[in-house]
Amino acid sequence: MTEKGLREAKRRATAHALAEAAFDLAVERGVDGFTIDDVARRAGYSRRTFANHFSCKEEAITGLAVERLREGLETLPAMPEETPLLEWLMALARHQLSGGMLSLLQQLRGMARDHHGLEPHLAEVQLQIRRTALDAVAARAGSNVSRLSSHILVGAAYGALMSVLDGRVPIRLPGDPEPASEDAVSVDEFLETVFTHLRRGF
Repeated sequence: MTEKGLREAKRRATAHALAEAAFDLAVERGVDGFTIDDVARRAGYSRRTFANHFSCKEEAITGLAVERLREGLETLPAMPEETPLLEWLMALARHQLSGGMLSLLQQLRGMARDHHGLEPHLAEVQLQIRRTALDAVAARAGSNVSRLSSHILVGAAYGALMSVLDGRVPIRLPGDPEPASEDAVSVDEFLETVFTHLRRGF
């Protein structure tokens, strides 16, 4: 690994430790039950190091979700070039919500209900999910699809996806002993419904 790569790996490890400490403290004590100094101390860093990575504890609490989003793009499984763009986008959405990401977002949403200062940071995570999808679609489609068409496609698919992320559509998570409500659906069922409508029109 190059020196630059080592520095980046160290930076990511530090940010992860701080974000994990902030999230764990929020789960244990509630968002109002700890300070930035508590986060830095638990992670083993100084307050100054915290300030190099996060502007406030609320941003640090959502840091794990941002990290998983970035890692999700880095680990997106390869798909054949001839895969239709809509099918590829469905695979991307499924991948973005896998690996505990949806469960993490639901926990953050629960925290935000009790601590409104967390809401703009959670909204930023949701916006980044959509932005990364748009960038990925643009990179995948290249000159074959116009920028406007990319925006329309991602806007339609991820507009629907936001109803899951903000809790309006109840989702049954893998391993849940009982669904949160009778009309809860799995992520796969939800995505299949959304993309079936996109394929056929409403």
